[in-house]
This record gives sequence, structure tokens and C-alpha cells, in this order.
Amino acid sequence: MVVYPDDDVLVRSAEGPILPGSRPAPPKDLTSRQKAIWRDIVGAVDRDWFSETHPLLTELCAHTDYAREIAGRIEEVRRRLAGLPMGSKEEAALSRHLASLLRQHGKQSASIANLSTKLRLTPQARQSARAADQVRRRTGTKPWEGWEGGR
Repeated sequence: MVVYPDDDVLVRSAEGPILPGSRPAPPKDLTSRQKAIWRDIVGAVDRDWFSETHPLLTELCAHTDYAREIAGRIEEVRRRLAGLPMGSKEEAALSRHLASLLRQHGKQSASIANLSTKLRLTPQARQSARAADQVRRRTGTKPWEGWEGGR
């Protein structure tokens, strides 16, 4: 059982025996949704994964929350657009708004990807160069090896 200390919420999850050390609690300045994201991320990795990276993790939680909020707005605008006649003034205005939301969402997604990589949360970042080389050697013949003029 892992316990996340927090003034607002005490979250428990079954993970086996309790080992020394604890998972970092979310900063108090995060919103409740961002704290939940923090707990999801921290709960998915080893107990000591995050050391001096709390500011990056805090930003990742915020960007994830913002991206989800923008995604909700995108869906709302898309629903409203579906019922409008093409070429109307309202349709044009909503289309511009949708384009803006999509750009904002793209920026949030890029920030999430960048921070996730820096925090070594992506599969690519978790794989060592040695392990990647071993996988490469196990994959067998390359498509371009043994190819003789396309015949």
C-alpha cells in the first residue's frame, strides 16, 4: 500500500509491501486535477524516480491539465460547428476559434512530450543505449541487407 501525504486528500493504492521511502506528495500550489495527474505519474514509476526534478514534474502536470481542458473546448466547438451551415458568419468565426484551440493544444502536447522525455517517462527515454543495441541486433535481417537490385 502506498500512501501519498497531502493536506487535501489521502490516496491509497495496492502495490505490495511497503518499502522504506515514500513517493513525493504533489505541491500545494497545484489544483486538485493537477494533483491527481501528479499522483498518476508518480504512482506509475519507481518510488525514487523523481529526485531534483519536481519543478519539471509540476509543469508536466499543469500542461497535461491544460491540454485536457483545451481538448474539451475543441470538442465543444466541433459539436457546435456540426450544426451550422457552411459559409455562415458564425461558422467562419467558430472555425477560426477551432484553429486557435488546435494550435494551443499542439503547443501543450509538445510541452508534454518534451517534459516527459526530460523526466525519462517515455519508453524511448527509459531504454538504455545498450538495451537498444541488443534489440537492434535481435531484430534479424534488415530490409536492405541481401537485396540485389530489387529482383
